[in-house]
Amino acid sequence: MPRWVLIAVTVIGILLLGGTAGWYAYQDANYVTSDYAYVTSPYAWVTAPQNGQITQVLVSNGQHVTKGQILFDEQPPGKSGSFAIRATTSGVIGDLNVTQGAMVEQGENLDAVVDLNHVTVVAEVPEAHSRNLALNQTVDVYFSEEPGQAYRGTISHLGSVTLTTLSPILQVGSFAKKRQWIPVTITLIDSPGNLRDGENASVRVHI
Repeated sequence: MPRWVLIAVTVIGILLLGGTAGWYAYQDANYVTSDYAYVTSPYAWVTAPQNGQITQVLVSNGQHVTKGQILFDEQPPGKSGSFAIRATTSGVIGDLNVTQGAMVEQGENLDAVVDLNHVTVVAEVPEAHSRNLALNQTVDVYFSEEPGQAYRGTISHLGSVTLTTLSPILQVGSFAKKRQWIPVTITLIDSPGNLRDGENASVRVHI
């Protein structure tokens, strides 16, 4: 092999390595990224207003309901009449855990109404990068069903996410946090619409 070819290959290799290292250095200096993110939604519990028996269950999991819609009929103990329990907000039934004939206590959770029109994204970010994060930072969000398409969001919360703050649609099985990951809640400025709780996403935070 001619010496000039060897020199040219060496130079090109150095330039490529330098360019790659420079690209990663730029990314680390300007962004925090995570491929561990998912969609979740706000929700409101519907509770029993007093002790009694559920005489009718008028909804099912996954059903869309509107604010004020009757979800259950409850009969107080020792009385012949019943009263309606209504949805306090519009959304989707996410955790129906009572059946017709069930005895309930005042304040007991009967179901949750999940607001799928105001979804958020929770991303797990390496703890080592958490010092670079702050509220209101701009975030690029990529959803699994539209790879390569970025949607805008901002950081609205930093810190621990517990099981009770997740949408009831996601509250299945066990839930364990790893200490080396920090959950970051992202409010979407725009989104593709028709997002589903639990849908996978990835994020890029501008720092």
